[in-house]
Amino acid sequence: MKETINGKIGVENLDICKQCGGKCCKSYPGPATPDDFGAPDRQRMYDELYTSLKSGRWTVDWIDQEQEHYFVRPVVKGFESSVFDHRYMGECTFLTPTGCELSFKNRPESCRMLVPKVNERCDPQGYTRAYVVKMWQPYIDVLIKAATDVEKFDMDIDFNL
Repeated sequence: MKETINGKIGVENLDICKQCGGKCCKSYPGPATPDDFGAPDRQRMYDELYTSLKSGRWTVDWIDQEQEHYFVRPVVKGFESSVFDHRYMGECTFLTPTGCELSFKNRPESCRMLVPKVNERCDPQGYTRAYVVKMWQPYIDVLIKAATDVEKFDMDIDFNL
């Protein structure tokens, strides 16, 4: 099934995903794009990023911290509540025995664009970590502000208990 979200066509084929059992989702959570959090509206992005990161189910990952090459993705199961996490492998927190708990439109863009295949690697259609990092560059200040604000909130709670 193809669906248009934010002008982009997404691909969902539940039959193929059910056959493979979500191998992609079991190996690495798909990167989210700024559009997934309301870009280009910077205030909306901040609000949605803050709420998502505070939930403990989303995290900030990176390719190169010194160059601020960051992106957002769902956390790896078992590591919920890590605002910054660089685990490259692991099962997506949203994967359930019956598939993704997120509705199709609420999944990260890279997950919506993933073309499922039988007996071969699914096609990410160019949605690599490097590609997604480039998409985040104009909004890196919003991303870092939301993430550090969540960390400050978490630290206040921990120290004030």
